[in-house]
Amino acid sequence: MEIVLSAVRPDSTDGLTALRAYAGELAARWPEKAPEPSWSDQFLADDPLALVPPAGVFVVARQGERVVGCGGLRYEGADVPAGAGEIKRMWVDPAVRGQGLGRRLLAYLTELAREAGLRRLVLDTADDLLEARALYLREGFVETEPYNANPYAHHWFTRDLW
Repeated sequence: MEIVLSAVRPDSTDGLTALRAYAGELAARWPEKAPEPSWSDQFLADDPLALVPPAGVFVVARQGERVVGCGGLRYEGADVPAGAGEIKRMWVDPAVRGQGLGRRLLAYLTELAREAGLRRLVLDTADDLLEARALYLREGFVETEPYNANPYAHHWFTRDLW
């Protein structure tokens, strides 16, 4: 069944479904750093509206009735370098991993960044998110110095768009 990408509000039903699944997976991976349920509640309340126009965009991947992935692009923010957009909340359901959805989401967000006139993308990720780090490197991102103080991040990446 085809997977369709669409921009939604992070606080919509599909947006919250994706963010809850993403937060739940992170909490399962990090039980000592992310005790449930308070951690997921805080994660969901943290910055969802930073991914709403004009500050950003949030994209959900649906396969039929199921939400199977998401990713966001933040255009503005105190810790986003000038001229850059920040990739946020990238997640792919384990049931569809390995089928290229992460690459599709990243390509879609990259195109939105180019359309917005951004010159580069930045992102951060945790040490144990090996799949994400491998994807970013394959897609032309290079590891760089930290650009924010995210307590869960161990790796920071950038990619020039022009």
